[in-house]
Amino acid sequence: MDLLDSKNVNNRIRKRTITLAIVVHLYLTVFTLGVWIILLTVFSLITSTLLRNDIDEAKSSANSFNKTHPFKYFGQVFGHFQHVYHHPISIEAEIVKTIEEELKTKTPIKCLSALSISDHDKDLKSAEGRTFLKGESSSTDRGTTLTLILNQSTYGAVRSFEWRVMAGGYVDKNAKFNLIAYSPFSFFFWIVAYVKREANLLNKVRTIYPSSYNDIDVSTQVRSINETVFDAMVVALEKNGIDTSDLKTQKMQTMNINISGGKVNMGNVVQGAMNKIGSAVKGAKA
Repeated sequence: MDLLDSKNVNNRIRKRTITLAIVVHLYLTVFTLGVWIILLTVFSLITSTLLRNDIDEAKSSANSFNKTHPFKYFGQVFGHFQHVYHHPISIEAEIVKTIEEELKTKTPIKCLSALSISDHDKDLKSAEGRTFLKGESSSTDRGTTLTLILNQSTYGAVRSFEWRVMAGGYVDKNAKFNLIAYSPFSFFFWIVAYVKREANLLNKVRTIYPSSYNDIDVSTQVRSINETVFDAMVVALEKNGIDTSDLKTQKMQTMNINISGGKVNMGNVVQGAMNKIGSAVKGAKA
């Protein structure tokens, strides 16, 4: 995944954006007798530096993070599902094999590869690493990449299988310019959350391109990936004599994804994820 790859989208700073910024800052400079230039310089340098650090960190955070947001490099969560079952022996490898085979047969995802991510929380005495499985689809024509993250764990004889579908866009140059150009106005609204590591600047400039065709492409890929994983799990669990009625019910409740009148309507867990995506898109357009 390339954070700067917008595919068929002309990723640029718009002329009207630059013109408006010049007019606003010239007016404020004259009104404050030049003091505004000092404020603009200080806040824009700080914001630019922090943003650059966040982008560089995101590129490497596929393998590391600090306390929260371990998967932020891959974008926003489109769907997060977990199924818990009981079995006396480990069958996780068989489930993963079934899922991988189904993905290769039905989707462009060709393989599941190991992904080791370490938590470098400064409050921990030592870093903790965990291994996940990752499958990545090719980007849409408008620069949105879908990534499947799988996780499995055990608690005695109770076994948990969890997966997320992540949608990652590209860094919007126009949004990046606006964030830096208007940093004196917005700085104090995000700096506290940023220092607490509860937020990052990357989310303010990364966009999932807002268009009907991209919505169709992304929704199709999300549904295809989720449905393939659901079906593969049913096959693998039933093969080992495990009741899957609750898993089938969960699939029915969460996979009612429809596109109507230009709006994406999704059920239960997925709806919350779509709301996050919508917020990310609106934030990037602002």
